[in-house]
Amino acid sequence: MSLSERIENAETKDELEKIGKDELGVDVDKRKGLETIRVDLQSLAEDQVSEGQGKTPAQNDAESPDKDAPESADTSQEGTPASKMADAEKTPDQGESAPAQEKPRLLRHRGNGRVFTYSAALAAKRDMEEV
Repeated sequence: MSLSERIENAETKDELEKIGKDELGVDVDKRKGLETIRVDLQSLAEDQVSEGQGKTPAQNDAESPDKDAPESADTSQEGTPASKMADAEKTPDQGESAPAQEKPRLLRHRGNGRVFTYSAALAAKRDMEEV
Protein backbone atom coordinates (compact mmCIF):
# COMPACT_ATOMS: atom_id res chain seq x y z
CA MET A 1 0.00 0.00 0.00
CA SER A 2 1.46 3.37 -0.99
CA LEU A 3 1.96 6.27 1.37
CA SER A 4 -0.87 8.35 -0.09
CA GLU A 5 -3.26 5.40 0.21
CA ARG A 6 -2.33 4.89 3.86
CA ILE A 7 -2.92 8.58 4.54
CA GLU A 8 -6.33 8.37 2.87
CA ASN A 9 -7.30 5.20 4.78
CA ALA A 10 -6.21 6.50 8.20
CA GLU A 11 -9.23 6.98 10.43
CA THR A 12 -7.75 8.75 13.46
CA LYS A 13 -5.34 11.56 14.20
CA ASP A 14 -3.09 9.05 15.98
CA GLU A 15 -2.72 7.00 12.80
CA LEU A 16 -1.92 10.14 10.79
CA GLU A 17 0.58 11.24 13.44
CA LYS A 18 2.35 7.87 13.24
CA ILE A 19 2.54 8.09 9.43
CA GLY A 20 3.82 11.66 9.64
CA LYS A 21 6.57 10.81 12.11
CA ASP A 22 7.64 7.46 10.66
CA GLU A 23 7.33 8.08 6.92
CA LEU A 24 7.63 11.84 6.41
CA GLY A 25 9.68 12.87 9.45
CA VAL A 26 7.31 15.67 10.51
CA ASP A 27 5.43 16.42 13.71
CA VAL A 28 1.67 16.51 13.32
CA ASP A 29 -0.31 19.21 15.11
CA LYS A 30 -3.17 17.20 16.59
CA ARG A 31 -5.05 20.40 17.43
CA LYS A 32 -5.99 20.63 13.76
CA GLY A 33 -8.90 18.74 12.29
CA LEU A 34 -8.57 15.27 10.84
CA GLU A 35 -9.06 16.39 7.24
CA THR A 36 -6.65 19.30 7.63
CA ILE A 37 -3.93 16.96 8.88
CA ARG A 38 -4.71 14.55 6.05
CA VAL A 39 -4.37 17.32 3.42
CA ASP A 40 -1.10 18.54 4.95
CA LEU A 41 0.39 15.05 4.94
CA GLN A 42 -0.81 14.42 1.38
CA SER A 43 0.90 17.58 0.17
CA LEU A 44 4.13 16.62 1.95
CA ALA A 45 3.98 13.15 0.43
CA GLU A 46 3.40 14.60 -3.05
CA ASP A 47 6.34 16.98 -2.59
CA GLN A 48 8.61 14.07 -1.74
CA VAL A 49 7.44 12.11 -4.77
CA SER A 50 7.81 15.11 -7.11
CA GLU A 51 11.33 15.75 -5.84
CA GLY A 52 12.13 12.10 -6.40
CA GLN A 53 13.10 11.50 -2.80
CA GLY A 54 10.81 8.69 -1.72
CA LYS A 55 13.11 8.13 1.27
CA THR A 56 13.02 9.29 4.83
CA PRO A 57 15.04 12.43 5.70
CA ALA A 58 17.56 10.34 7.64
CA GLN A 59 18.31 8.25 4.55
CA ASN A 60 18.72 11.37 2.41
CA ASP A 61 21.25 12.84 4.84
CA ALA A 62 23.24 9.62 5.01
CA GLU A 63 23.50 9.28 1.23
CA SER A 64 24.13 12.93 0.40
CA PRO A 65 27.43 13.17 -1.54
CA ASP A 66 27.84 16.92 -0.95
CA LYS A 67 27.77 16.63 2.82
CA ASP A 68 31.09 14.80 3.11
CA ALA A 69 32.87 16.52 0.22
CA PRO A 70 35.77 18.68 1.46
CA GLU A 71 36.03 22.28 0.25
CA SER A 72 39.13 23.20 -1.68
CA ALA A 73 40.82 26.42 -0.55
CA ASP A 74 41.96 27.41 -4.05
CA THR A 75 38.60 27.30 -5.84
CA SER A 76 36.84 30.45 -6.98
CA GLN A 77 33.24 29.34 -6.52
CA GLU A 78 30.78 31.29 -4.37
CA GLY A 79 30.98 30.44 -0.67
CA THR A 80 34.57 29.17 -0.77
CA PRO A 81 37.47 30.75 1.13
CA ALA A 82 38.97 32.29 -2.02
CA SER A 83 35.75 34.11 -2.88
CA LYS A 84 35.32 35.26 0.71
CA MET A 85 38.77 36.88 0.58
CA ALA A 86 37.84 38.62 -2.68
CA ASP A 87 34.61 39.89 -1.12
CA ALA A 88 36.57 41.23 1.85
CA GLU A 89 38.69 43.33 -0.52
CA LYS A 90 35.57 44.98 -1.95
CA THR A 91 34.30 46.20 1.43
CA PRO A 92 35.25 49.76 2.48
CA ASP A 93 38.34 50.17 4.62
CA GLN A 94 38.00 51.09 8.24
CA GLY A 95 39.28 54.60 7.45
CA GLU A 96 36.37 55.24 5.09
CA SER A 97 32.99 55.92 6.59
CA ALA A 98 30.08 53.96 5.24
CA PRO A 99 27.17 56.11 4.05
CA ALA A 100 25.00 56.97 7.03
CA GLN A 101 21.55 55.49 7.05
CA GLU A 102 18.90 58.09 6.59
CA LYS A 103 16.69 58.41 9.66
CA PRO A 104 12.96 58.21 9.01
CA ARG A 105 10.96 61.39 9.37
CA LEU A 106 8.81 61.39 12.47
CA LEU A 107 5.79 63.36 13.60
CA ARG A 108 4.68 63.91 17.20
CA HIS A 109 1.19 64.75 18.38
CA ARG A 110 1.33 67.92 20.47
CA GLY A 111 -1.49 66.88 22.79
CA ASN A 112 -0.59 63.32 23.81
CA GLY A 113 3.05 63.04 22.67
CA ARG A 114 2.61 59.94 20.52
CA VAL A 115 5.18 59.59 17.73
CA PHE A 116 4.24 58.50 14.19
CA THR A 117 6.12 57.86 10.97
CA TYR A 118 5.85 60.81 8.62
CA SER A 119 3.08 60.92 6.08
CA ALA A 120 1.73 63.90 4.19
CA ALA A 121 -1.78 63.35 5.55
CA LEU A 122 -0.58 63.37 9.16
CA ALA A 123 1.72 66.33 8.57
CA ALA A 124 -1.28 68.34 7.39
CA LYS A 125 -2.95 67.95 10.81
CA ARG A 126 -2.48 71.03 12.98
CA ASP A 127 -1.73 69.04 16.15
CA MET A 128 1.22 67.28 14.54
CA GLU A 129 4.80 68.57 14.63
CA GLU A 130 7.89 67.14 12.98
CA VAL A 131 10.47 65.78 15.38
